[in-house]
Formats: sequence, C-alpha cells, structure tokens
Amino acid sequence: MKTRIKSNIVFYNTLAIITGMFCGIIAVGFRYLISGFQYLFFNELGSFLDFCYPYYIIIIPAIGGILVGLLTHYFAKETKGHGVPEVMTAVTLHGGKIRPIVAGVKAIASAICIGSGGSAGKEGPIIQIGSTVGSTIAQKLKLTPYQTKVLVTCGAAGGIAAIFNTPIAGVLFALELILREVKLKSLTPIIISAVFATITAKVLLNYLGVEATYIFFLPQYTLKTPLEIIFYLLLGLVAGVVAIIFTKSLYGIEDIFEKIKAPEFVKPAIGGLFVGIIGLILFLSSGNPYVFGIGFETMDMLFGGQIVFAVIFALIFLKIIATSLTLGSGGSGGVFTPALFIGSMTGGAFGTVIHKIFPTITATYEGYAIVGMAAVFAGGSNAILTAIVLVFEMTGNYMIILPVMLACVISTSFYKFYMEDTIYTVKLRHRGIIIEQEMDVNQMKTITVQDIMNTEVETVNEYLSLKKLSEKIIKTGHMAFPVVRAGNYLVGIVTHSDFDKIGENEHETLRVKDVMTTELFTAQPDERIEDVLIKTENEELSHFPVVNPNKPQEIVGFFTKGDIIRAYTKKRAN
Repeated sequence: MKTRIKSNIVFYNTLAIITGMFCGIIAVGFRYLISGFQYLFFNELGSFLDFCYPYYIIIIPAIGGILVGLLTHYFAKETKGHGVPEVMTAVTLHGGKIRPIVAGVKAIASAICIGSGGSAGKEGPIIQIGSTVGSTIAQKLKLTPYQTKVLVTCGAAGGIAAIFNTPIAGVLFALELILREVKLKSLTPIIISAVFATITAKVLLNYLGVEATYIFFLPQYTLKTPLEIIFYLLLGLVAGVVAIIFTKSLYGIEDIFEKIKAPEFVKPAIGGLFVGIIGLILFLSSGNPYVFGIGFETMDMLFGGQIVFAVIFALIFLKIIATSLTLGSGGSGGVFTPALFIGSMTGGAFGTVIHKIFPTITATYEGYAIVGMAAVFAGGSNAILTAIVLVFEMTGNYMIILPVMLACVISTSFYKFYMEDTIYTVKLRHRGIIIEQEMDVNQMKTITVQDIMNTEVETVNEYLSLKKLSEKIIKTGHMAFPVVRAGNYLVGIVTHSDFDKIGENEHETLRVKDVMTTELFTAQPDERIEDVLIKTENEELSHFPVVNPNKPQEIVGFFTKGDIIRAYTKKRAN
C-alpha cells in the first residue's frame, strides 16, 4: 500500500512539473504574441493609416475589438472578459473540466485585444490558459475530479509565476482565489508547478536574450518617520474606495453593454472605439495614449517622475473607464494588472499631495505608489497575502513591507464592509453562484438531504450493455447513474469517468456491472447537509444515492455536489 501511495505521489508531482513547464513556455509565447500584434496594429496598420494620423488611434482598438468579438463569439464564448471567474466556476461546479479549445482562443483573443490598445492585463488570460493546460492533461489521463481541480490550480499558479516572475505570488493567488484550500496534498504540486514554470520561462527568455528579473527597478523605499504610518493607513482607505469604484464601474458598464441591441461580436468594437477616444484625448493633451494595453510602461514613467500630477490623478479614473469599456463590452484580458496600474496612480497622486503638505515627515510619492498598487488589488480581490507578496516580488522592495501590509488590510476591510463580492465573483453572483473563501457549514444546519434530493431517479440495470449506457448518457446528459437490481435494490454507481476508461471496442461485450463502483457513500433523507459535508470532507465524491433508512439497499433519491452548492447559494441569498 505504501509503495502505491509513493508511486501516486511521484506520478502526480510529475504531472505538476509537466504542467508548470508548459505554462512557462506558453507564458513566454503569449508575451511575444502580444508584442507581435502590437507591432502589427500600431506599426504596420498604423503606417497604412498614416494619412489620418493621429486620429487612427480611435480606429485601431475598434478593429481589434471586432476581431476579438468574432473569435470569442464563434469559437469559445467563455474566453470573453477576464477569465478568472470562468476558472473558479470550472473548479467549483464542473470538477475542474475546461474545454481544451479555450487555451488557444483565449491566447489569440487576448493578444489581439491588448495588442490593439485594449485596456486589459495579461494575467487573467494566462490564468485561464494555464488552467486549461492543467485541466486538459487531467482529462486526458482521466484523473479524479479533485486531482483535476488541483492540476487546474497548478496551471493557474504556473501561469502567474511565469508571466510576472513571481512564483510565491502565483502559488498564493491560486490558493486564495482558485482552489480556496491549503492542504499538503494540494500545496505540494502547486508549488512544484510554479517553480518549474518560472524556471522554464527564465531559461527561454535568457535564450532569447531577455533578462528575467524584477518588473520594476526601484530604490528601497521605507518609512521616513513612524508618524508616516498614519498616512499609509489613510491610503488604505482611499485604495478601498477606488477598488469599489473599479468593481462597480466594470460590472455597471458590462450591464449597459448587455442591454445594447447589437450582435455580440460587434460590442467589443464599440468598447474599443470609446477606449480609442480616451487614448486620443490623452495623446493630444499630453503626447501619450496612457490607457492603452497593459500599462507597465506608464507605471515605469510614474516611478521615474515623468508624469505630471494632473495626468497621474486623471489616469486613476480614465484607466478604470477604459478597462471597464474593454472588458465590459466583451473584450478579452485581465483585471489584475489594471488594478495594479490604478493603484499605483492612486498612491502616486495621494503621495504627491501628502508629501507637499508634510515634506519633513513623509517620503516622496514613489513609496506611496508601490503601496497603492498592492492596496487597490488587495481590496478588489480580497487576496491580501497575494497582494503583499506580489508587490515585493515585482519590485524587490522589502523595506516598505509594513506600510504595504497595513494598507492592504485596511483596503480589504473597507471594501468588504461595502461589497458582498470581489471583482472576480460579482459575475458569478449574477449567474446565481456564490463562492466564499470557505463554504460555511453552518449555513447547512437547517437543510436536509430530503430538501435537495431528486426523487425521480434515473437508474440503470447492472446488466445493461455499455453501448446502451452510452446512448443513455448522450440522451439524458447525466454524469452518473445509480445501478440497481429488481425492486430498486442499490448495488453500485456508474459515472461518466468509469465509462470513459473503457475502449469503444468493448462497449458491446461489457456490462455496467463490469465497470461500476460498488463502494458507495449513501445518505438518508433526514440527514443534514452539514453532516454529509463533514463525512465526505476527504472524499472525492460528486454523486450521492439516498436510501430508505429502514431498507439500506433501497434507493429513494439522488443528489449531486451541484445540488449542495445550489442549496448553499439559495440559503446565502435569503
């Protein structure tokens, strides 16, 4: 038994290595894909449209928008937006299953969107792409739902680690927002994936002549005096307000676009057109369309003292609007980097004012910009640990860690006081899905199995051929069936996974009894959902037969993990 467990661990960690290496390769490729489209749109197409310079700045994001709209609408609608909610849904409701096509469509659509001037980040796409890699490997090897979810999380961690050169933040993001648990059996492969993703990306970039190091080269900022901590506390409050504005703006504009009566694939072009107008106004007034693309270059200019206060302050709100237009209209990209951009401008503007008023007891605005970067992201995502570590890994600036910690906690607390959902879960609530950091078992104290079970149970006979079972799966769309003998006598359960393990040439000869699972967890109608959750905490179960308490082999109902989540969602909503 110990030998088998050890071999399983080695096998599973090997898959984490493979996932991480794929993520590293894809992250580097995605980086160059964005650059390629940026060159194509602003150099090649820009030269063609030179006769209307600089007004073609309006047109290019709209052209990118229509291309993104066509891609997402006709090939993979789940690649619209920032991607993280779709990964969270897959992990929570679908056992980590993501369609393989998502990786390719997301990569191309996001690269076009960002490359043509769309205001979005590359982390959301790489999270969805990396998660799809992990999910595809797990599905090909027919891993269990729990193993699939962990490998999906490995992909998310590896993607962030490789794209930003931030392995610790990648692990924390994946744990805080995707898997939402910390267990040794899941933590180990996730760390392994992040490490190998980072190493692979560094090796490739070095081979291409690019040094993989900190994203921002900054001096070591620290507290000038102990009194300065008060101003960082105030910055935390301001960052919380900005995070709320960003979240409300993003989904408010998305609601507006949903009401617009136009083909879905046209809407990203409309959003791109308005983003182009913002970019043109900025270009005509200051010589730079600051809100286009990811924004790291603009943040570098901020830290280098190359942007005046009026523009810094304006960019807080213009970047919020531009990102909301890009993603709310159906563009493809992330909100992670825009949140960092908005936070850096918030901190920069705040720090400029504070230093002007209190020059002897405060540092210059750059330190506040670093803290603001972490605080706005922490507020909007509620991922405090990720935000703290991310800023340290991106800047190498540990001396300012105390203000970062305080501002992130204050920002998140203020945000949570006013908002039920993070910037990643608002979309899920709109779909009727409520995801908490942990499922609160106390919410289930008053709900029994009888309240959620389906009494009209689709069963199969143990002697049914696999060919007939295949037809039944296709016809009903169900992923599992209780297996019975005469008189509703429960003898096992057969799942889609059990069926997938068998070759098509054996469908005629094998019966359900040859592939079904006989070691069952059964529930009784009067049991509380709380007790079911506690009993199955360490089990990888998604389907639950319900039996007669007086006749333990007589099936009277059936429910799934999805039914439990829906009951939890309904309870929370009430």
